[in-house]
Amino acid sequence: HLLTRVVRKSGHRTLHVALVVEHADRDQIHELLHGKVVDVGLPHEWLQGTYLAVDLPPGTDESLFVEALEPLAEAGALHWEIDS
Repeated sequence: HLLTRVVRKSGHRTLHVALVVEHADRDQIHELLHGKVVDVGLPHEWLQGTYLAVDLPPGTDESLFVEALEPLAEAGALHWEIDS
């Protein structure tokens, strides 16, 4: 299975989050972010409770996540990005 070309972009984007805080705080942030993803019903996966990837289909309003992520990022609790 070798990918040789992209026929058509799907328009999906991916939100990546890496939690970088101590264990007790990490659990609380994990629960907050997990609740937001589940509430909007987006496909997602966690790696070791620290790294989150969320599928953002075309038309998804990411502002719900950005509003939650920005203060946590400014406090040094996590790093995040949305790719296209």
